[in-house]
Amino acid sequence: MVLTSEIFLAITSLLLLGISPFIKKNSHIIIGYFTLIALLSSQFFIFKDIFHFEEIFNGFFVLDSFGSFLKCIILTGSGLVIFLYLVVQNDKSLERTEFSLVILISIIGMMFMISSNNLLSLFVSMELASLSLYILVSFSREDFSSSEAGVKYFVIGSLSTCIFLFGTSLIYGLIGTLSFPEISNYMSNQNNMPIILIVGLIFILVSMSLKISAAPFHMWTPDVYQGAPTIVTAFLSTIPKIAAFAILIRLLVFPFGEIIINWGKIVIILSISSMLVGSLGALKQTDLKRLMAYSTINHVGFILMALVPGSEDGITAICIYLIFYITMNLGIFAFLLNMRRDNINVTSIKDLSGLYKSQPVMAGCLAVFLFSMAGIPPLAGFIGKLIILNIVIDNNLFYLAIIGVVTSVIAAFYYIRVIKSIFFDDPEEELDILKNTQSQFVICLLGIFNLTVVFYPQFFLNLCASITLSLFAVN
Repeated sequence: MVLTSEIFLAITSLLLLGISPFIKKNSHIIIGYFTLIALLSSQFFIFKDIFHFEEIFNGFFVLDSFGSFLKCIILTGSGLVIFLYLVVQNDKSLERTEFSLVILISIIGMMFMISSNNLLSLFVSMELASLSLYILVSFSREDFSSSEAGVKYFVIGSLSTCIFLFGTSLIYGLIGTLSFPEISNYMSNQNNMPIILIVGLIFILVSMSLKISAAPFHMWTPDVYQGAPTIVTAFLSTIPKIAAFAILIRLLVFPFGEIIINWGKIVIILSISSMLVGSLGALKQTDLKRLMAYSTINHVGFILMALVPGSEDGITAICIYLIFYITMNLGIFAFLLNMRRDNINVTSIKDLSGLYKSQPVMAGCLAVFLFSMAGIPPLAGFIGKLIILNIVIDNNLFYLAIIGVVTSVIAAFYYIRVIKSIFFDDPEEELDILKNTQSQFVICLLGIFNLTVVFYPQFFLNLCASITLSLFAVN
């Protein structure tokens, strides 16, 4: 059986959908735990064939180590989000059976995205994931801000889809195929690239930039992140980014690798603008979710910087950075889920004032995550940024490295502003915070990871390098 992990999850989602009407009490919890078990169990199918390579379904999808590795990250991160949903969230509007199932369907779409070897299969997979995300963002129907965020996200997503289809149609009209290997063969036999091909690729890049929140196509991100339920924002800011970067790597470096001089310039512009917009835009934010939105834009720019060379080392650096990014980001959102006053979630920075005096351990963990996001040594974020900067410098892109360092310094300022509020400001009304031992365990575990990764960075380097090597070996 091919694509066994995706098929397993698809069958599981249908079974859970079928049995859910018969569960009369706490159905969202029961279905949630079944979903969590399914996500963890599906990794067995991936590990079983992790070093296997095969083109399947007439070449529409490909099974390889690169895709398997990123799928494992997605499944682990999604499992953590589901777990936090089950043990922390207190929003009654989210206590519905469909929530975990919609997340599961979105994950299936992302896994198909990662394995896509054809622009048509990529489009279908991307829409399966996107339609589920639209529902998740607007899931809290009683909350006007959630509904507004859902509409904004849907409009931007629809625009992204139209742009992607237009770019795809231009490529198909010129080459007569949508297959990645056949596009690659066409490119290798061309001395002068037709302008229509480059225009088509530009449209696809714009579409993907809208998906990953790269500036100047980031306009939806702060509003959607703030309006969506916090648990949805945690999912939206991490998991879809992994799938999007996976397909960017698969699409740009291989089928369109011959015109790296063209798309490389576009990626440079996206990288610089994202780092600048993300770091400067966050300076004036007072809401933690909006601050995290601009932080995401900044980190997207940093990751794009490693994509510019189109090299094996650059992709290795991206894989490492994504692992570290997901632990930092989910750690912060796990904390945000616990920020309550009178059993209502709060997200203002001033609500953290004096937190150290009442919750010293959790305040310390949050400080670790924020310092790691800022790239302060010797934390995980610093290791990830250092690896990317080394790649950029090795490829003589010194101006990118300088901009990356400058924007990281600016980012450190707004992260330190939050830390100052935690440790040095006078406490306001005390938060009803972190009384859940399961979430405390998750936060501490992620904090320890960010603290200790400096002792074994070579493990991640070797792991990601071997995965990347397999990708280049088959292409």
